[in-house]
Amino acid sequence: MRRNKLVVLVLAFALIAAACDGGGGATTTTAGVTTTAAPATTTTAAETTTTAAATLEGVELKLWGWSSSDAENTALSDLVAAFNEATGAKAEFQPQSDYDTTLNTALAGGDPPDVFYVDSFRLADLAEAGQLAPVPEGVIDDPDDIYPSLREAFTYNGTWYCPPKDFSTLALVYDPAALDAAGVAVPTSWDELTAAAEALTTDTQAGLAMGVEYPRWAVFLFQAGANLTNADVTEITLDSPEATAALQYVADRYADDTFVRPSDVDAGWAGEAYGQGKAAMTIEGNWIVGYLKDSFPDRQFAVAELPAGPDGKGTFAFTVCYGVPANAANPDASWALVNYLTNAEGALAWTNAFNVMPARVSVADDWLSSHPELEAFVTGADYAHRWGFKPGFGDVTGVFNEQANAIVDGDATVTDLIGETVAAGEDVI
Repeated sequence: MRRNKLVVLVLAFALIAAACDGGGGATTTTAGVTTTAAPATTTTAAETTTTAAATLEGVELKLWGWSSSDAENTALSDLVAAFNEATGAKAEFQPQSDYDTTLNTALAGGDPPDVFYVDSFRLADLAEAGQLAPVPEGVIDDPDDIYPSLREAFTYNGTWYCPPKDFSTLALVYDPAALDAAGVAVPTSWDELTAAAEALTTDTQAGLAMGVEYPRWAVFLFQAGANLTNADVTEITLDSPEATAALQYVADRYADDTFVRPSDVDAGWAGEAYGQGKAAMTIEGNWIVGYLKDSFPDRQFAVAELPAGPDGKGTFAFTVCYGVPANAANPDASWALVNYLTNAEGALAWTNAFNVMPARVSVADDWLSSHPELEAFVTGADYAHRWGFKPGFGDVTGVFNEQANAIVDGDATVTDLIGETVAAGEDVI
């Protein structure tokens, strides 16, 4: 962690300046996104800096999130520690093992953390429930520098709720030596993926390990020209020949044992299965890079774009933001931490320390120059689909996941999956 670079006096946040004077706020709308302006201020820069220091000195802040690995916990904790050194605050990252349940309990009980992760999939639910504070005007440095699609991912009914911490896409992670030994090239099409998975499958190694869940299987829908819903999530579109062909392709790979679930090889997730050498390929996001380097430093890997399907390329873009609760105990301090973590300097420091991609355009080239081997993840952003639907849609993807696992177990068919998922989706819509 480049702490010397980060320990700077970033105390003159516009947030704190706005908080130094009374008066009513105003609401503005730009490009369809509404933000709530903080009250006007007449303080000088020197007064603002003094007020900021006084406001943050000794303030305790809890940042909650989930944990994908020790590497992620360490990287984010280091960045939070740099914020503390720069401001005098006492913020702490507290990863939660059962994140959704713990967060829901805290929100319902009126004692939420000061800042918390919000997956784009859950934004609509939290916003609809009135549990998130909108981004106040002027508290986030240069919001136009954030990729528009990522800012839109955290906009609900025209209101922007939180800036993204990073983003990830899915790509094909593979063992170059295993492909060379099997005499196969990196697959670029479904047919080539089938052939590669067959050639790489042995008594001790699966061709490909992948979670049996919508966020992984759906990329094949995209590649076939299908989707679960239409663009504005007003119609379920899964019952189509294209979707049937895509899902059957995936089901067939599990049936012939060239694709496996991580649990089938005694692994907790696909990254672990790959790291342990139990799979020669996997479909995962760029979070796997830090995990492999930390947990399996001797395991070689390379990354390629996902193989194209009948309709071309397709992948998912996943993103998480730092949200502030609507009833935050100290909203000024909460937003100060959020800004520190998501401004250009913080975004670059975080994504250099843990291999996700920065959500800001201004640092993309800098990041890629340090991560040239991960270019496939960045390229995928050009055709990635947003991860998110509308309130209540978690039940729909839950039905999809149940049916997908039943298919792999031999207890359901693709027709069953489509029928059950369509019924659940129509109930929500």
